Amino acid sequence: MSYSIFRWIHIVLTGIITVPVTLFLASGAIGENYENELFPVPGFLTFIAVWLIGAILMFFNKTKVIGMILTLLPSIFYVTVLIYFLVIPALTF
Repeated sequence: MSYSIFRWIHIVLTGIITVPVTLFLASGAIGENYENELFPVPGFLTFIAVWLIGAILMFFNKTKVIGMILTLLPSIFYVTVLIYFLVIPALTF
C-alpha cells in the first residue's frame, strides 16, 4: 500500500475518533450546561488543533513521522480515558 493511501486512511480514522469526541467533551459532555454557551470547556478544542497540525505535517516529506504522531495523540488519549473509565471500574466489582 502506498504512503498516500495510508496517509488518507490514517487521517480519516483518527479524525473520526478525535473530532466527535472532542466536540462532545467541549460542549459540556453529559453534565448540565448552566452557562448557555456553545462550548463551556473550550480547552478540549486544542485536541482538534493538534490533530489538524499533524494532518498538515503529514503532507511534507521531512515531517511526515511527526505529523503521524501528532494525529495519533488525541486518539490515543481518548481511547486510554475510555478504557480507564469503563474497564477499570468493571474489574473492581
